[in-house]
Amino acid sequence: MVYVKNIFIVILTVSLFTGCLSVKQEQLEEVFQSNSAVEIKKDYQAISKLLLQFKEKIDKRNPSAYDKEISGSIYTQIDTLKNDITLKFMGKEITSYKGYLQIAFSKDNIKNRNDYLIIGLYKMLYDAYDIENSYKITAFSYDEQKLQRLYKNLQILKWKIKVDKDLEENYLFLTWQNNWQLELEKKIKSGVNLSWDEIQNLEYLKNKKESIFSYSNFSFETTLTLMNYRVQMSLKKLGVEPTEMSIKAIKSLFIFL
Repeated sequence: MVYVKNIFIVILTVSLFTGCLSVKQEQLEEVFQSNSAVEIKKDYQAISKLLLQFKEKIDKRNPSAYDKEISGSIYTQIDTLKNDITLKFMGKEITSYKGYLQIAFSKDNIKNRNDYLIIGLYKMLYDAYDIENSYKITAFSYDEQKLQRLYKNLQILKWKIKVDKDLEENYLFLTWQNNWQLELEKKIKSGVNLSWDEIQNLEYLKNKKESIFSYSNFSFETTLTLMNYRVQMSLKKLGVEPTEMSIKAIKSLFIFL
């Protein structure tokens, strides 16, 4: 009887041990973390998923502004929270998120502009949340100043991506604009004054691809707002009130913080 009991204990112990092995490492780590630390990790994981959605949207809207050969690698890096991908500009490797974002918003003709934007955004997120050293026992292991900077930079980026233009007064990124609006703006810039009938004869209106009553596409802005909301939640978990920037302050900035 004692022998049978001992066998049962051994089997139970082995079952428990192998069961533990089947539990994800992330779940085991969370046992030793504070609730706030776990929630902040969920914040940056959610932001990375939103960034993947943003890349898909902006590449679809600006199909000639990204390198299709490295697109899959960028998706994989963001999805797995790795930070091994880098791009070069004028023969030099860019390492800082500021470098990527300055290139992305340069008024010059930039090849594969989308890639600099997405990688810059990702590296900014990676730095602010210190994802390389992702395991944090408490929320206070996160750098409050870096998260504040990320919160401000996302506000700046949301504005710039909506309004910034190149040297020829073309939008750097097509996001909210309807195609008929772009066509109309181009004609107005060339000095053409269109009548109502001529406006209705614009290609995208004439062929009924769009309507003059079509809503602008605010999904890009919504995605960036959701990213910023998660950063805001992270800061509040640290007991910090996020800093809101005025449009006037944002307009006055030419570089990212």
